Amino acid sequence: MAVEFEHRASIRSAAQQIVEVCELMHRRGYIAARDGNVSVRIGERRILVTPSGARKGFMKPEDMVLCDLDGAPVKGERGRPSSETMMHTLIYAHRPEVNAVVHAHPPCAIAHTIAGVGLDQPLMPEVFCELGEIVTIPYTTPTTREVPDALREHLSCRVALIMARHGSITLGDTLAQAYDRLEILEHTARISMMAHSLAPDRVRGLDASQLEKLRTFLGCGLGC
Repeated sequence: MAVEFEHRASIRSAAQQIVEVCELMHRRGYIAARDGNVSVRIGERRILVTPSGARKGFMKPEDMVLCDLDGAPVKGERGRPSSETMMHTLIYAHRPEVNAVVHAHPPCAIAHTIAGVGLDQPLMPEVFCELGEIVTIPYTTPTTREVPDALREHLSCRVALIMARHGSITLGDTLAQAYDRLEILEHTARISMMAHSLAPDRVRGLDASQLEKLRTFLGCGLGC
């Protein structure tokens, strides 16, 4: 599978796309102030990541930080990468096909974790086809080793995860795909909230036979 950004000459394009995605997340309320972080893979051994402490809706391309796959800034970089870069480097190490990671704080998805309501039962076929199973990971302390340690066992084939009381992680072949998966995740969380308010205790996901038909006829269920 082709890497979206293959060499240093593409860093400028990658940085601009990160700025645009962060602006969009801020406008749509998926992040606030200094929330969230975004990265893209640059070739085989580097990533470009948002800076630590930045107001994500107001960044410039030159603010991005080029790091190695251990999360350390490469020689000549002056910025400090996101304090959650460990989460990104873990994903890239375990998923060589992933070229972009988006971490946001979508309100409806996070509200589900606070209320103890999972999104693991697929409610709509389109969401199941794009995201597969949406796993909620128990609470961990942000910016610590607890986060990547908790993520590790859930990474093998998933493209959308929620960290309890913290936020979402969406992965993609491209940054556009990772962002789109964030939109889909928050969209299904909003629909879930509406359904639960309309019919408490009566909301059910697609049943096993319906999911099997989606897998059989559309090849869905693993973020296809």
